[in-house]
Amino acid sequence: MYDYLLDYPDQETVQPRHLNGVETPRPDDHLYTSRYQRERQRVYDRAHHMVQDGGYAHSDVEDAKAEAALVREQAKVSRARGGQIGWVRHMLRRGAVARFGYRNPTEMVASRLDVRRSTARELVYLAERLGDHQIESIRGGAKSYERVLAETRLASAGASVEMIRASRDLDLKEVKRLLQAHRKMSRQDERAIFEGQYISMQPSLDGSHVEVNGRLGALEADICRQGLDRRGERLVPAGETRPDAGQRRALALTTLCQDELDRTPEPAKTTAERVRGARRRREPSLMIVANQALAEESANEQGVAMLAGARVGPDTVDLVQCVGTTEVITVAAQNIVHHGTTASMRPALRRAVLARDDGCTIDGCTSTYRLEVHHIIPRSQGGTNTAENLTTLCWYHHHVVVHRRGMRIDPQSPPRRHRLLPPRARTCGYQAPEPDPHTLAMLRALHAPTDRAPP
Repeated sequence: MYDYLLDYPDQETVQPRHLNGVETPRPDDHLYTSRYQRERQRVYDRAHHMVQDGGYAHSDVEDAKAEAALVREQAKVSRARGGQIGWVRHMLRRGAVARFGYRNPTEMVASRLDVRRSTARELVYLAERLGDHQIESIRGGAKSYERVLAETRLASAGASVEMIRASRDLDLKEVKRLLQAHRKMSRQDERAIFEGQYISMQPSLDGSHVEVNGRLGALEADICRQGLDRRGERLVPAGETRPDAGQRRALALTTLCQDELDRTPEPAKTTAERVRGARRRREPSLMIVANQALAEESANEQGVAMLAGARVGPDTVDLVQCVGTTEVITVAAQNIVHHGTTASMRPALRRAVLARDDGCTIDGCTSTYRLEVHHIIPRSQGGTNTAENLTTLCWYHHHVVVHRRGMRIDPQSPPRRHRLLPPRARTCGYQAPEPDPHTLAMLRALHAPTDRAPP
């Protein structure tokens, strides 16, 4: 009934611990020598006892079974990792990396196993440092893969044997802190870290967002963190609900890069400089509609992507139509049809609206950071590029509140004191009952005109 949860290498049956009231040793007790194995077996024994003896609440028994099953599956993962380490070690010894055409072992393992590079690095790290008997202990279930990885890193950092033994009573988070305390940092190490800094932006597999990864030195990371935090604090106008620190940093990084792109370059002094400047000219914000009919039928929820490949939706389409350039391209096999480039509005009209409003028109906002022109009624909903349908918003209200959080400007509010409406109508669901015919007749009589003169 419950034998599948036990973790014996060669048999799948339960050996009783008590016979006629006397505890008897298991024939395979020697297999459970490490603390990792004993703790694992304790979970199994508890669950087996509750199932066999009865008398426990059903919920308690089910919780014990789930705990034992969870531990069992993790033990399988650990043993499988041990087998992978052994095969990686075998491939490294035979020089398979060069024969398969990879630049390094991490790249080979990540490609062959279809895993993250961090997982591949861990497997290669252990394969290069562990002996055959240590790998076999992981494969046989005597030691935990995660614990062996943590202890190997501690040993590489110069921790003593006593310190490594003491780390076995700590959770992995505390072991990581212990590793940081023991890791040496020489001048060469610092220079290597500096030279190895990078920032990468990779679209997610579903294309819905872009993952930003990278590595910075401790000093450079602290400079970036403090600078983004300070800029993020200034982005949100007073009185607005502030996003969390992570989102403020993302917004600050976006505005920092946008400021750099919008900065007017110094005029070229020579013909050669003008030619180089023309070659380096930044392309405008582009939006590709891969399937025009699909985008129109779905109201831009399908078929729309930025030039870099990441998919976008209606909010981004509206934002680009406000501040950027839209270029519609249809691709059919190798044939490309260019439908033209459309700017959001004429530059002269944009300048006129900015001069007319002289600041953000949201009621109570005094921010003047990156003032932008916004369509009160979006063009996707029939709005036009007329002065009456245009207003000036600060970057936070335009980029974050309206286009990212979906709030709308109330067209009935005063031009200089625009109110914001929620993304969709919110009602409590109550509807007033229809009045009866007698009441309607009385109301009509009250409003009916009379021929008599007033007293």
